[in-house]
Amino acid sequence: MSLKFGTVTCELDLAAGGKRAGHFGLSHSDNRFAFSIIQSPLAVIRGGDGPMALVCAGNHGDEYEGQIIVRRLYEQLGPDDLAGGVILAPALNMPAVRANSRVSPLDGGNLNRAFPGQVFAGPTREIAGFVGTQLMPLADLAIDLHSGGSGTNYLDSAYLCLSHDPGRNAQTRDLAVAMGLPNAMVVPPSDTPGDFDGAAHAAGCAMLSCELGGEGKLSLDALEVGWQGVLRVLVHKGVLRAKAAHRLGVASAPRTRFLDLGASAAMVTAQDYGLVEPMIRIGKAVRKGEPVARLRRLHRLDAAPQALCAGTDGIVAILRAGAVVAPGDHLCVICPELSASALEALLAGP
Repeated sequence: MSLKFGTVTCELDLAAGGKRAGHFGLSHSDNRFAFSIIQSPLAVIRGGDGPMALVCAGNHGDEYEGQIIVRRLYEQLGPDDLAGGVILAPALNMPAVRANSRVSPLDGGNLNRAFPGQVFAGPTREIAGFVGTQLMPLADLAIDLHSGGSGTNYLDSAYLCLSHDPGRNAQTRDLAVAMGLPNAMVVPPSDTPGDFDGAAHAAGCAMLSCELGGEGKLSLDALEVGWQGVLRVLVHKGVLRAKAAHRLGVASAPRTRFLDLGASAAMVTAQDYGLVEPMIRIGKAVRKGEPVARLRRLHRLDAAPQALCAGTDGIVAILRAGAVVAPGDHLCVICPELSASALEALLAGP
């Protein structure tokens, strides 16, 4: 079984039963890689004839929890554990992973904005095209694991990326509930054009992504939450046998709180060069007008600190990782909690 998109190729047989590991390879002619193949790990474990899941991480190279979760799945699962199968890609954008970078050092490309991809259009678009045309069509379910990377810290959250299809929205909501992360961010349709989610939906996959921690660190708590969530989703979709998930320590899903990351969310944004002193913690409930940070002007010691305040009631869902900011830098995002009726209205669409 040979897979190919532009200069990206893979000889790993993803159709046969059993457990196999290999790689997909990218050709890129520059000073370093002109006589090389840039290899990214790829594996398949197939037990029965049930659904197939594509589980990916390393879409951004400075996000680590997902990379470990995908590798754990390969280490700890065998064909007998699966009613269907899993395709495992722990380092989708290997150039970015090697560089501990959100974007590729080869072309500056952000893989999560490069779908559906394009042949011979640079490394990032070719990887996107390979994933979208060669891997996604083999899967019934796609899971893309993210964290906040080096720049931000996120509440541990599933991402319910809305589409214009109410049936698909309900399916994604059910996946988020099954995943059982503490929170689920509800994102408007086409919030990030060119992303993995849209490509998976175009390929006919059920799709769920998530955010686990951030700040360029590896959080033990976020790692455990994400591991549990992935196991629950795989069981929910009939990919993983329940007895295997229990062997791996899966727990029942707690209640998930749904947060609006759409029009009702409010960003707190710096309007000057400064040093930020946070006044709130991630996950804290705040009220409109409540101070969430103090901004001290970077070049003035005699200027009074400026209080920056919440623009809405809600939950602090995303926090900036760094303390030195410039005009236009977002410091945090505050998301209102969605009631059951408000969530159903969003799922139904306009």
